[in-house]
Amino acid sequence: MGDFESKLNDLLVDTFNTILKYESRSLSTVMGVPLTIGEAHMIDCIARLEDQATVGQIAARMQLAMPTTTIAVKKLEQKGYVVKVPSDVDGRRVTVRLTEEGERIDRAHTIFHQRMVRNVASQFEPDQRDLLLTAIGQLNDFFQRQAKAG
Repeated sequence: MGDFESKLNDLLVDTFNTILKYESRSLSTVMGVPLTIGEAHMIDCIARLEDQATVGQIAARMQLAMPTTTIAVKKLEQKGYVVKVPSDVDGRRVTVRLTEEGERIDRAHTIFHQRMVRNVASQFEPDQRDLLLTAIGQLNDFFQRQAKAG
């Protein structure tokens, strides 16, 4: 691996891990949210799908296997953050909805992200922000293509 690739690898791995640690610490200590990052992100996903969230839609949006998603939803249900609601129209269809506590968690998580982004943005000049968005957008596109290629 060349010098650039080695430095890029170190930065990508370190940045990814540091963001997760920062988010985890902020959720548990600052905001008092007793969840893993994965659980907080699943709650966010359910909130974004609104009242239409099925286990299949959650799995697809989060790029998780159905069994993994089913187990995670069950854990969130046991913790009191979501409820499964049978459809009035089709008894086979069940939607996953946030409870009041789940909505509180989602608001806390959203506030965390708003503050994080505001703080990151404040570290850059306006012209650097455009470059950062372009670079991260290209990075995201690359990883999206890789994930789809599976």
